[in-house]
Amino acid sequence: MVGAAFAPLAVRAQTPPPAAPPPFPPADARSVWLVGDSAPPNPVANTQRLLDLLQARPKIREAYLSGGATAELEARFATRLGKEDCAFLPTGTLANHLAVRVLAGDASRVIVQRESHLYRDESDATQLLSGLNLVPLAEGRAAPTLAEIKAAVDEAENGPYPLRVGAISLESPVRRVKGEMIDLALVREISAYAKAKTIRLHLDGARLLLAPPGYDVAGTAALFDTVYVSLYKYLDAPFGAVLAGSKADIAKVRDLRHRFGGTIYQGWECAVPALAALDDFDARHRAAFAAADQLFAALKAQGLATVKPAPNASNIRELVVKPKVAEGLFDRMRVAGVRMLKPEAGVVEVYVNDTLTRRPVEEYVRLFAG
Repeated sequence: MVGAAFAPLAVRAQTPPPAAPPPFPPADARSVWLVGDSAPPNPVANTQRLLDLLQARPKIREAYLSGGATAELEARFATRLGKEDCAFLPTGTLANHLAVRVLAGDASRVIVQRESHLYRDESDATQLLSGLNLVPLAEGRAAPTLAEIKAAVDEAENGPYPLRVGAISLESPVRRVKGEMIDLALVREISAYAKAKTIRLHLDGARLLLAPPGYDVAGTAALFDTVYVSLYKYLDAPFGAVLAGSKADIAKVRDLRHRFGGTIYQGWECAVPALAALDDFDARHRAAFAAADQLFAALKAQGLATVKPAPNASNIRELVVKPKVAEGLFDRMRVAGVRMLKPEAGVVEVYVNDTLTRRPVEEYVRLFAG
């Protein structure tokens, strides 16, 4: 009886542990990230890159974010987004917060997406520090419908103690909803309604430039009073954000930036690499999407995978892979120095970024085929 009781333990003791997965090779110029918005930062390489850029760019320094490369970056983004002015901010969290605070004015309510960064990832900063009441809509979806927004405004205005909605904040692309962008027709409807109600609009466009090539960035920005874009996710800056809008609104933002401790002494460390990245960003972006289209077409032609339809996708695509392809795909990619997510239930997310162009499409196809 004792031997029988301990038999399972003996069997388990003889079972060899599962083999450790193969390690990723060291990152180099051929490393590819099919997950994320770009290659992760390399402190040594980025420092050398900054030194090289400094040699070629005069008038870099500024004092407390006034003048120099920071002012040049602000002007560049104001033009790109079609706004009168633009301010550098050290974080996107601060950019979103100050935008809705300025736009809301004396009103206390701001409508947001339930899955937005402003609502989910900013530690209730706008509520705690600016006394704003964020009203979340569209749980699990990229955006609320116009009817949902109208209902939220009606509830505020016609409750027992009427309140005014001062601003609507929309994130697009929405990171928490697979990078889905808000349909432009819906944005136009919301913008027209907001203007009629004297409600102001903010766009959290942290990843706005990752929209597919040909997307009308300036036309979209024109529908909003303020627009925030991240500098570090895919524009090579170590941190930072820009917020664009009217001269009057951005002047208020700069004043609040100082009060919130965001007027750091120097911003050129962010401005210089971001300016350089902007110089050829559009060309690199087009090349990455062209390579992705070729890859997806080749995978489909060989019966390896198909792309899920996603008319409002940004740079994230869902591939439906055949069972034999999914088996071992992650490890094959790992050994080859290609980072990607593991397939789940036969679906794997692929992020389009410019590291995709580091290798020929045929090499990825062979890795998928196994």
